[in-house]
Amino acid sequence: QAQTPSTWVFSTACLALVAFIPHQLLDTSASAMKHTKSAVISVLSVLLAPGSLANLPGQDNFPIVYVVHGPGGTPLARAVVGREEPCPSLEGQAGASTVSQVRGVGRDAMPYAFPVKVCEVPLPREAPAGSLALGGKRLPKITRAPTRFAFIGDTGLRVKPTNLGTCSHPGPEKLYGIKQCEPENVVPFDASLVKGAYQNLSDWPLKEQMDRAAEEAPDLVLHVGDYLYRQGPCARGQGCTSINSQTDPSMPGEWGDNWHGWYSDFFEPSLTLLAAAPWIMLRGNHEKCDRGGHGFFLLLDPRPLPSNWTEAYCEDFTETYAVPFDSEQFIVMDDSFIQDLDTDHVCPAGQSEQSDALPASRYDDRDQKLSHEGIAQQIAYFAEQFRKVESSAKPGLTNFLASHRPLLGVACHQGRYLTVDWTMQQALGSGTLDLISATIHGHVHWFQGLVFEKQALPVEIVVGNGGTKLDSAKMADARAVEGLRVNGVRIERAFTSGLFGFSLMSRMPDGDYSLQSLQVGNHNEKTLPSDAETLMWNTSIPAMMRRQGLRRLAGAPEIHV
Repeated sequence: QAQTPSTWVFSTACLALVAFIPHQLLDTSASAMKHTKSAVISVLSVLLAPGSLANLPGQDNFPIVYVVHGPGGTPLARAVVGREEPCPSLEGQAGASTVSQVRGVGRDAMPYAFPVKVCEVPLPREAPAGSLALGGKRLPKITRAPTRFAFIGDTGLRVKPTNLGTCSHPGPEKLYGIKQCEPENVVPFDASLVKGAYQNLSDWPLKEQMDRAAEEAPDLVLHVGDYLYRQGPCARGQGCTSINSQTDPSMPGEWGDNWHGWYSDFFEPSLTLLAAAPWIMLRGNHEKCDRGGHGFFLLLDPRPLPSNWTEAYCEDFTETYAVPFDSEQFIVMDDSFIQDLDTDHVCPAGQSEQSDALPASRYDDRDQKLSHEGIAQQIAYFAEQFRKVESSAKPGLTNFLASHRPLLGVACHQGRYLTVDWTMQQALGSGTLDLISATIHGHVHWFQGLVFEKQALPVEIVVGNGGTKLDSAKMADARAVEGLRVNGVRIERAFTSGLFGFSLMSRMPDGDYSLQSLQVGNHNEKTLPSDAETLMWNTSIPAMMRRQGLRRLAGAPEIHV
């Protein structure tokens, strides 16, 4: 195998695999491989033999330590270390020591190369900040009674190449959700062939946002999913080619569902906030099995891995669970596998005459991969998950529903307003949201806050403005959807912003909650004054018992589902 860069094919039509394979090897083995994904993956497994990842990303920061909350609220401390390193010990102030246990040990082999060891150990529900240390790194405060919460989502660098300018015709096989280029279709770089979605690294403020959120000293961080957006290499001239492998063509770049991709797109820019507070980590559609699901299950999912785990493990569906605290709980749903409707993001140009924001049916979308029967089965599946939400909600706590896709959010298509997720709305039961004070989501790359008349529906919060390329939709003004009805209920207050940021929620002395949406990292936004205030919008969220009282006093209207 030749080792000079001139003998390697790097740029392909979003073809992550060919980027690593010697051109001679592809040519001479083409007949045997038949250009199938499995064959190409096997070639990569040989090229990335054990020991080839000597310069492991992040090793200077090992152990990378963080805390996740899972079902039932049990906090787990995790540590990412080198594959050959022992799991670190959990140490307390009294000198007691507990060795953490191996969660999973990955391998070098692509496409899911995770040459690290992930260790974990359960923690007590209460521990002062710094009283516990894992691998010598002090853990944040662990508490049953959090009062400050940070919400963020959709954080990764958007790199979705459909043609890097070097492919005459992309083939059908995919890696990380991206079509691969057959060797015979590789051509010299042609800028006119470049297609896809690319985000300039200078317009990716994730580290700034994470550092700023850590300064707010939250007791809990909720990430609503979509951590890994780097699905392939970056095309020339797009401002992100530094994520491509610069020195060793046999190595993956800083992208893909492997340790290189996950460290660069999430862990490295998030180190300060990971150290500042425990997290609840949701799964987004970018963590589906064909995108970033393998890393999600190894690194972030709070549930145990199967005893026969390998880095190829991934589940399409995961069950709803609750994370309870003394005054509130977060009910977490996995809606990652729903296929989006094809929308053009075109909003009404001025004041709209619409009275209702209506969902667009997947049955009418010709691009849907599932049959009508398959879509109906998904609706039935989510109806069951919503029944679990309803049974999990507790009258004595303030309940927050968290899922990746906005349940009742309003977006744009063909100059009209529509509600975002038809599948979830079809599955919603008539009483599902009765005990829910607010729902928290991402997926749409902006911030949106909706407060409904007479508290008939929960406050809706969309925090998809966490760092990835922002949505191209532009509403006439931030309050444009006020007065629209969603599921028969009028929106009383609304705010939509296409600026980067995150949200903070605080529990007040009277038990209610105050939500603040902050803009951070918008240095390239020319319409934003340099001295613009950080606070964009704020609202109150009633505690559960008060919300029920307000609905009774107001005579809340019937909710149409």
